[in-house]
Amino acid sequence: MRKIIGASAVCALAIGLVAAPGAVAKKGPKQVSGTVSVFVSPNPVPSTATGVTASGNVKTNSSCRKDRTVRFQYVNSVTGAIEPLAVTAETRSNGNYSAVLPPAATPGTYALQATVDETERKVGSKKKGKKTKKGRQFICLQLFGQSSLVTFSGP
Repeated sequence: MRKIIGASAVCALAIGLVAAPGAVAKKGPKQVSGTVSVFVSPNPVPSTATGVTASGNVKTNSSCRKDRTVRFQYVNSVTGAIEPLAVTAETRSNGNYSAVLPPAATPGTYALQATVDETERKVGSKKKGKKTKKGRQFICLQLFGQSSLVTFSGP
């Protein structure tokens, strides 16, 4: 009987040592994807226009919506030439953004592309005494969106 109890104890100890590293291992940050919508007004853009309003929304989880940088570029639908723009926008707490962009350099049909930069977020209580999930990390992945075709009229 002693041999059986001794063998059981050794077995239980061995199983505990094998299972413990998996239970103690820390999970990596969660990768969060999403979508970006892009709208342009006016469309078509008259030759007298000095600016084009771009607006849209970043749809993702709540920790990755606000304070994201949105970059813009025009893509010519015929030649595929890319015209990067210096204007950026920042998303609000609900993910909405808007920016006034300069018109395309040459008349034609373009699509406006919006790129939301990748960022890392850490969520958790910073107050003492709060028993919430501390130190949850999210990697908010880079997002891409494209508007429907926009026509820029010539002079």
